[in-house]
Amino acid sequence: MSESTESFFLYLPIVKENLLWDLYLTGIGFAQIPPSTPYPPPGHPETYDFRWKDGRVLPEYQVLYISEGGGIFESIQTGAVPVKAGDFILLFPSVWHRYKPNERTGWKEHWISWNGEYLYRLFKRGFINPENAVLTGNGSNQIVDIHSYLWNIAKDDASENSHQMAACAMQILTIALRSNEKNRSSPSDPQCHETIVSKDELVIKTIQLIWSQAHRDMNVNSLVEQLPVTRRTLERRFKKALGHSIGREITLCRIERAKHMLGETNLPIEHVALAVGLSGADRLAKVFRAYENCSPGQYRKKQTLRP
Repeated sequence: MSESTESFFLYLPIVKENLLWDLYLTGIGFAQIPPSTPYPPPGHPETYDFRWKDGRVLPEYQVLYISEGGGIFESIQTGAVPVKAGDFILLFPSVWHRYKPNERTGWKEHWISWNGEYLYRLFKRGFINPENAVLTGNGSNQIVDIHSYLWNIAKDDASENSHQMAACAMQILTIALRSNEKNRSSPSDPQCHETIVSKDELVIKTIQLIWSQAHRDMNVNSLVEQLPVTRRTLERRFKKALGHSIGREITLCRIERAKHMLGETNLPIEHVALAVGLSGADRLAKVFRAYENCSPGQYRKKQTLRP
């Protein structure tokens, strides 16, 4: 086996202010997969994790850029499609798919996950569609540079710069579409904007840990073990910065993830509960009634009735 897998990723907080915009990022990552290495790298929330034999269904959109190596992508709409360096893979909500690097070559991937009415409108107007999920690129280093820029913003303070990240990430999709003759007339990039949530680096790091690990058995003590701080100090600074407790942030993270899965997939409620880090459907129902004043089933029904 070759050198060990190099993988970095962050799953970003979904705050109500971001949902009011038409476009927002929910995650960003990079992975260099050497030949004959298991794929995907471990550690992702269950919502995003998958194995080749089962495939996966997402509650949101993703864009993967393959900068080195090659592999294969498969969905019901496309069948099996080869992927090479310079190609983009577009993933859509509620669409089953799977992909993996070639065992002989491995690959280097750069990805973002995002959602919002802007992407839905592009889909409805035919700019993007599951039948054309693999787009041929030109191998430009510009995509890698944009990803590096977004990664630096995300790990510094994704919440503060959420709108700027989403707007600048549109460059990736625009380049992908313009690289394909069928999609020459892609929409122009929206303007960048910013919103401020917290300036406390300790709080920012804590939020990043929560949104990347809340699918696991997480509590305040498990967070403290990963940070150079006492529990008392962490709780005090977190409450001062955001106005609520760390425990509430963990719950809010799980609720927002569950809302995405309920609204964008047909997965059973029991599966949704386990995927977001709750013990089962009963626990999810209790949390939903406390925070959303409805059951998970009622929330899903309301989403299906949206115009």
